Amino acid sequence: MKNLRDHTFKAIFFDWDNTLVDTWPIIFKASNAALKHFGLPEATLEEIKIRAQLSTREGFPKLFGEQWEEARGIFYQTIFENKDDVRLYEGTHSSLQALKKSGYLIAIISNKKCELLREEVKRLNIPYDFILGSGDSPQDKPHPDMGLMTLKHFGLQPHEAVYIGDSITDWMFAQNLNMAAIAIGNDAYDGPLLARFNTVNELVKKLLEYPAT
Repeated sequence: MKNLRDHTFKAIFFDWDNTLVDTWPIIFKASNAALKHFGLPEATLEEIKIRAQLSTREGFPKLFGEQWEEARGIFYQTIFENKDDVRLYEGTHSSLQALKKSGYLIAIISNKKCELLREEVKRLNIPYDFILGSGDSPQDKPHPDMGLMTLKHFGLQPHEAVYIGDSITDWMFAQNLNMAAIAIGNDAYDGPLLARFNTVNELVKKLLEYPAT
């Protein structure tokens, strides 16, 4: 793990689900609704967390075969029906406001279906400068498409931004962009990380010690 003091950034790119908001209970419910519909065994939360390392448009074809689009529809319908249960982690809103006030650009890059992502972000009144979800680019994370689009939007190079996420997919995404990565939570990962924090709030407190360049 390297020292944040040795790096200066202009932009902070965030994952959404289970980085800024707690959605595991909803993802668990939606995943098992799709499995149950097709007569497949329900999955444990740990199994679902492993499967969630792929976006639905990449992972569902492997799980549901030719019926993957119908399964994806059931998955997202369940999430939509429970969308009001999406909750920000405590202190996240004020932390993002503090980042913007200090001069950082904020992007949200998620494998969640783009329409639903924007609806959730709007409902929770999240401050941001740019947002991309599944369907906004040819390929989802960990492919670098969405990151390259975001860098182009801001006119930045990879070393001028850092990606914050909670999963192996997020850190692979950052590696594919040649971008620094910071982990949120304790998910096992032995690849290169700039730092690891328990919460976004802890990370932001540290970032605010080093204002945007």
